[in-house]
Amino acid sequence: MLALQCQHFYFWCVLLFGLSLTMVMTFRSTNINSISVVVDSGQNQTSNHNQTTTSQPSSKQLVDRQVSYPWIGDPTCQHFPVQFAKNKSRPKWALTSFPGSGVTWTRQLIEGATGIYTGTVYGPDEPNILDGNHHGNQADTDCGCTILIKDHGYPETYPFVGTAGPYENRGILLIRNPFDALFTFVHFLWSGNDQKGIVSPDLLTGPEWEDHFQYVSKEWAEHAIRWIHNIRNGTVIFYELLLQDTETELNRLLRAINFSIDPVDPERMRCTLKHKNRSDRKRSVKPRIPLTPGQYSQMLGSIKRVQDSLRQKGWPLLPLHLYNLHNGESLGRLKI
Repeated sequence: MLALQCQHFYFWCVLLFGLSLTMVMTFRSTNINSISVVVDSGQNQTSNHNQTTTSQPSSKQLVDRQVSYPWIGDPTCQHFPVQFAKNKSRPKWALTSFPGSGVTWTRQLIEGATGIYTGTVYGPDEPNILDGNHHGNQADTDCGCTILIKDHGYPETYPFVGTAGPYENRGILLIRNPFDALFTFVHFLWSGNDQKGIVSPDLLTGPEWEDHFQYVSKEWAEHAIRWIHNIRNGTVIFYELLLQDTETELNRLLRAINFSIDPVDPERMRCTLKHKNRSDRKRSVKPRIPLTPGQYSQMLGSIKRVQDSLRQKGWPLLPLHLYNLHNGESLGRLKI
């Protein structure tokens, strides 16, 4: 009787061990199959990295999904890809600006010149910087696989003001004339966060408009000053200079982030400049209204604050001679 009980006990032990082993192997198999393929930024080859995906397509399908060709239709440029760098191969750099400062267009230029995606802290729900096939917004901000990361926030993790922050004092600060950013931002916000949306100038009046103006005039300066003080590796880039002399300003940006390919492939740069005026995420018109004398004065005060911070840092100063106040005056004549 005792021997029969021992046999039963042994049988159940073996059965339970077998079930446990099956569960472990299933779990490991699931994790292994969730590893996707990331494209090396320097070659058109694939290599395995730990990037999780919700499906399990073939390696070729994954590569096809992660590589984009921004200049399809141009026989001299359409062969240039934009893709992810190898995981953990790039340090974490911020590309920061006040909203409405042209960061989407700047990301297009950076990706065109380098062939590496830019990322965003706002995740895959944010509209792609290009209409069509684009994957940079899908990347985890800690992947080390994007060249710069769009971030409109402050450099430090609140409330730890004065700390290095998630970018460890690395950043490119993009600054645009606040009179232009003011209207670009309101069209975005009041059209339902539509990057191409516009609203009627008839709506730009009353208490809500005044609240928007007060916010922009203060936060445009506060955002810039906080980043100027925080950045130790990087520089400031001016939207107006990027428009005027795109190649020079773009090369200055890439040198500031220690981009390893120096000089940039001249054919890539040629294609980037050739297609810099593409209309992805751009408004065809930007309705605006005249500001009051008090509003002009308040905005000029914010500009002076930022200019003083740049001067103290020893960085390039705001290109005031290129600023349009839209009231017939030239800001370049003012002593700021």
